[in-house]
Amino acid sequence: MRPPTAATAEIAPEAEPMLGEVRALAEQAGTTSAALGWVTPTLPSVADVPSLRIFAEHYAFETVARREWPAVLAAWQFARAGHARELIALDRAWTAAHSRAEFAEPSFRVGRRQLNQLRPLRHERVVQRYLAAIEAGEARGWHPLVYGVTLAVFNLPLRQGLLNYAAQTLAGLVSAAEARHALPAAECQALLDSLGTALPERLPPLPRLPFGQP
Repeated sequence: MRPPTAATAEIAPEAEPMLGEVRALAEQAGTTSAALGWVTPTLPSVADVPSLRIFAEHYAFETVARREWPAVLAAWQFARAGHARELIALDRAWTAAHSRAEFAEPSFRVGRRQLNQLRPLRHERVVQRYLAAIEAGEARGWHPLVYGVTLAVFNLPLRQGLLNYAAQTLAGLVSAAEARHALPAAECQALLDSLGTALPERLPPLPRLPFGQP
């Protein structure tokens, strides 16, 4: 199954490990009713294509677009500006809002693993201070924030990075539901395609960068 069609443009190889982790995290979310309940506590369980559509649209527009994209963007901005203190404060705010969620521990485990892969970048002061804060118990390392830091560190295109984040997450969730309930592959792909068409319109306002910068 391919990700939503509006978000399938190539992204730099440096981002692929993070995208893989995002998808793995999404697939884990789709394997248990408890995880599905964390995302959409008021929706029925996913058991067929109509209920999957309700779940996927809610996740795409409420979780990814409304909550996670702004977090990725904020972390990207702080990392580009070298504002480690503000990044750590953002991490603490995310902890206060999401630490009791069913999916909290896998989220910061994935984020920490990815951030550790940036440890050799000694010249990246924000990365080193973020790692130090995590080791001191002052931050968690949530995966949307680390994803934003990764986009900034490798100077990857922001708009495409956000769309790929959504595409990989949704592809993982829909794939997990498809496999678990033996749903028609063509209908699942059509759902992803429709989300891929709608999601770019939900992007948060992006900063205007100097000409030539991604």
